[in-house]
Amino acid sequence: MTLLISPLFHPTTTILIDDNKTFLKTLSLKLDDDAIYHTFSDPKEALAYCTENAKITPIDENYLMADTESPDSSQQNVTLHTKEIKTALLKPERFDVISVIVVDFSMPTLTGVEFIDQLRAQVKNKFAKIIMVTGEADHTLAVKLFNEKKIDKFFLKNEDGLEEKINAAINEMQKVYFLDLCTTLFSSIVEKTTPILNDAAFANVFAKIKTDLNSVEHYLCENTGSFILVDKDGVMTVLVVRTEEDLAMYADMAEDQRVPAELVKRILNGTLLPFFGTFEKFIGSKRDDWVVNTHLGRKVPGREGYYYSVIESRKVPSLPDVQHIASFAHYMQAVNA
Repeated sequence: MTLLISPLFHPTTTILIDDNKTFLKTLSLKLDDDAIYHTFSDPKEALAYCTENAKITPIDENYLMADTESPDSSQQNVTLHTKEIKTALLKPERFDVISVIVVDFSMPTLTGVEFIDQLRAQVKNKFAKIIMVTGEADHTLAVKLFNEKKIDKFFLKNEDGLEEKINAAINEMQKVYFLDLCTTLFSSIVEKTTPILNDAAFANVFAKIKTDLNSVEHYLCENTGSFILVDKDGVMTVLVVRTEEDLAMYADMAEDQRVPAELVKRILNGTLLPFFGTFEKFIGSKRDDWVVNTHLGRKVPGREGYYYSVIESRKVPSLPDVQHIASFAHYMQAVNA
């Protein structure tokens, strides 16, 4: 199973390696303004750096777990340790994660192939994507390496628009990094509990919402497909997703607490979606809590039975205060200082 939406994503670091310092300088100038990168003209130094900074993600992989106590795997629920997300948001180290390495094929102290072999042998992060740059004479070997899945992309140094192509490939590979990481760690869980992450219609809605909000990070916070979205300045938004089955369950509970009938009706038809911030707050909710913890909902276009709502962080007091978030903007300011 390959996911369309990764349960988590945040900006990451790219490593550029080439013994030609002029090429490195030219390439770095063509990268996006908010790209995080380190350049190395010595591949041995690059290897040492990658070895020392080999975190896969600062979020504990156990933040998304199956309830293994259930004897029937098809009935297992996902347990989300959302405190891991909130803790990670306070730490700028998440941006230091190396997701993409661009390496030249022909270098005197260590060839690109030797670098890759040693990297894979020494570094635990097997998910880092490799983009190789080769000369015309090495094209056949690059094709072989690609077919053997030792590299993820390759370019010839004499290609027109090479730097722009590499920049686009880096952006693509950063997304693939998280998709592969999360598919490996979470696919069996997501397939049973959060199938909407593999739904094309929802993926389109998700992408548009992220673009509209200028979000650069996202973190799954409920197994229905709800996410915490974070922009460069650390401002958070919650994308709440509910199924018709979810809404029926919420409506039943609301009726038990004698919530006004009109509100219950709107929950059932998906025009109001409940979101209490934490499970504890939901379980301990009273009648009046339902008024402030329901939010305008709409259908996911092209996907029957799913509804979503976009909620500002100020309406979700359980989220960390933006002043305490280690934002991407602050990180970039420190890097460029």
